[in-house]
Amino acid sequence: MIQIVLLSGFLGAGKTTLMQRLLDTYKDHKIGVIINEFGEINIDAKLVSREGIDIAELSNGSIFCACIKDKFVDGLIAMSKPDIEYLFIEASGLADPSNMGDIISGIKKETDDNLLIKGSICIADGVSFLELVEVLPALERQVKHANAVIVNKMDLIDDASFKEISQKIGEINPAVRIYAATHCNVNIKEIVDHFAPNVAGSEDTTNTYESRPTTFIVRADEPVEKEKLIAFIESIADSSYRIKGFAQTKEEGTVEVSGVVNHLIITPWNTEENTEIVVISSVGIKMLSLITESAKRILEGRFYI
Repeated sequence: MIQIVLLSGFLGAGKTTLMQRLLDTYKDHKIGVIINEFGEINIDAKLVSREGIDIAELSNGSIFCACIKDKFVDGLIAMSKPDIEYLFIEASGLADPSNMGDIISGIKKETDDNLLIKGSICIADGVSFLELVEVLPALERQVKHANAVIVNKMDLIDDASFKEISQKIGEINPAVRIYAATHCNVNIKEIVDHFAPNVAGSEDTTNTYESRPTTFIVRADEPVEKEKLIAFIESIADSSYRIKGFAQTKEEGTVEVSGVVNHLIITPWNTEENTEIVVISSVGIKMLSLITESAKRILEGRFYI
């Protein structure tokens, strides 16, 4: 049977980094990958691309929501046909995987009962987990339905914070195994081979049309100054859950942009990409005016939606 490993975790927690470690660790196996994004373009699929690995991109919603669940089902059925051993699925940051078991059970006939859920890994952002888990039902569900939780960004928190995070995780899911990491640097095979049992049964997901976050794509037709790119992102960061994508700069060419609230990382990218930056808003449609105003003030209108 094809063994499914699901990755969940809030926006910016480190899912893509862990996916890259999974692909490196299991490079000698036959692998399929499904990458899910809330925005209309799929940045993470480019970040994890590997030669010889089939990657299905599912964008513009959560795979567990009715908005694109049909596409997810089609992707699962398609992935059940090739001769692969593992199917790694990276869910979007606000995904609630509570109904994963029901989805797999519902397509047994179409997949010849060839899909087995090996387990789910939730990546918890050590910096923001305690604050966000109290206000985001999907984040609590990610922990509840996980077989392992990796508390990431240990370099940014102290031992007391890790203990508090571990206690909260234990309250939500007493059976889960907890691992500490920086940059998701873990023995991923050890984790996958020793998943804790899943004690939470399948249930209705909290992902609905109404709960979908508002997302925007910022584009540009010409390179911009890196200093102004940073200033623009910082001007809208407080009103976003996540900012990520690629940008053309005058000084360094294409750079990868990755921001979580006020933590921004900009790194050189090895292939030429158009400027496309996904912004997941925490203030709804108000982000439209914030982006427009900041682009006009900082970048003379060279960035647009």
